[in-house]
Amino acid sequence: MNKPKINFNEISINSNNLFLKPLSKENATDLFALYNDEEVQRYTDVDIFKNLGEAQKFIAEYPKIAEKGNYLFLGIFSRATKDFLGTLRLYHIDYKHRFATIGFQLAKDYWGRGQMHESLQAFLKFVFDEMDLHRIEAQTFIENERGIKVLERLKFTREGRLRQNFLIKDKFEDSYLYSLLKTEFLEDKV
Repeated sequence: MNKPKINFNEISINSNNLFLKPLSKENATDLFALYNDEEVQRYTDVDIFKNLGEAQKFIAEYPKIAEKGNYLFLGIFSRATKDFLGTLRLYHIDYKHRFATIGFQLAKDYWGRGQMHESLQAFLKFVFDEMDLHRIEAQTFIENERGIKVLERLKFTREGRLRQNFLIKDKFEDSYLYSLLKTEFLEDKV
């Protein structure tokens, strides 16, 4: 499969209450707050931004990264208030075998409200329909109860436990590997 002719810099995905789009320089403060929040980052291996300049630099450099079509990074926004809620990313994109890995983070003010579920449903529809991917993978640390709940509610299948596959703060951590196939996603929509 060839790369789909999708401009990652111009993606806009809508759901009932949310919209997903690339970040702009106006979102740097919100991105910095999200990536600098230790409670939000507790179960990730994402590098925490040390200052606002690092968030600004990431946003400024993303358009060049997006042009290659190998990494998709979108902000999650409220349709009603336009507030920034979190991020979704698609990486390790393999167009030949039609799979990729997702990651997601939500500001803790929005935890437990179903917004990550809604945003992931819209995002998964996009990656399965528009990008024609066949399989999406996700990993989460075994203690990340919220992340596990989100994935399992979306009908991801836990494929196994990866032993000590991440080194976080000088400690090796286990994670669960989850996957969702396009056919399983479509079955849920019928």
